Amino acid sequence: MSGLGTTFDYESLLVLEAVVRTGSFEAAARAMGVTQSAVSQRIRQLEERIGTVLVVRGRPCVPTEDGLLLCQHLEQVLLLQHDLRRRMGALGDGGFATPTVRIAVNSDSLATWFAQVVRRASEDGNLRLEVVPDDQEHTEDRLRSGDALGAVTTSERPVPGCTLVPLGDMEYISVASPSLRERYFARGVTAESVAKTPTIGFDRKDGLPDQWMTEAFGATAELTRHLIPSYEGLLQCTLEGVGWALMPTMTVGRMIERGELFELVPRKRLRLSLNWQSHSQWSRTLKTLSDIVADVARERLMRPEAVAAS
Repeated sequence: MSGLGTTFDYESLLVLEAVVRTGSFEAAARAMGVTQSAVSQRIRQLEERIGTVLVVRGRPCVPTEDGLLLCQHLEQVLLLQHDLRRRMGALGDGGFATPTVRIAVNSDSLATWFAQVVRRASEDGNLRLEVVPDDQEHTEDRLRSGDALGAVTTSERPVPGCTLVPLGDMEYISVASPSLRERYFARGVTAESVAKTPTIGFDRKDGLPDQWMTEAFGATAELTRHLIPSYEGLLQCTLEGVGWALMPTMTVGRMIERGELFELVPRKRLRLSLNWQSHSQWSRTLKTLSDIVADVARERLMRPEAVAAS
């Protein structure tokens, strides 16, 4: 990146970010209220000044490695500008937009407790969040790559440059529909009968069914899987009798009480300890977001000491 010794044109960086975010020059132009030719000219001039290609033209348009670095730099600048405006009070916008913080969150958290984080971040922190869903075992990879500034993870080791805050435990129940019980568990729920019954996972990264099998029966098995990459779709397929699944206790407890689902092995539940990791040490705004995440988790997730006492 031979041009990095020069001063950045942040208006052009905003155009670059819009192209990357929307996936096309045309959509970026609509979002910014300018012509498509103006967007093309801005990107071309920025690439000439930097000395490298920043956007791979296609459907969708995607950033090159250098283009992604510039988008990440702009994100950090917008956060610092936001911090400064809040601290000085009277400072105007200065041409900068309200920052959007990109974070990685597992789908089960999104479907249960994390919506309150988004609401409070908007109302109390004046933040916009771009939430990238991923498996809780892999969200930290997005922190390492710079694709996210914060993440809900299960890792107890902080990513270099990040702070780690323990959030609490999510409890999962193995559930199935009454119709599935009639077809597969008429003679009882055993390791063998569970292994022969289809299970439903979120995607190929989803290891919850395997973890539960090990904890419930002390055994592993080659499970037959349906992959449904949607929390709502996974729950609906479970209700329809497609297979058994691991679901958060906070969402299926009442369904069990109503008889819509049954627990495969009572009291054999899986608990995952969740943590929040973020690059909050250099931004008051990210520190505010981290505090909101911790506060909501304290209200909604199980505390480790409560688990130990049960």
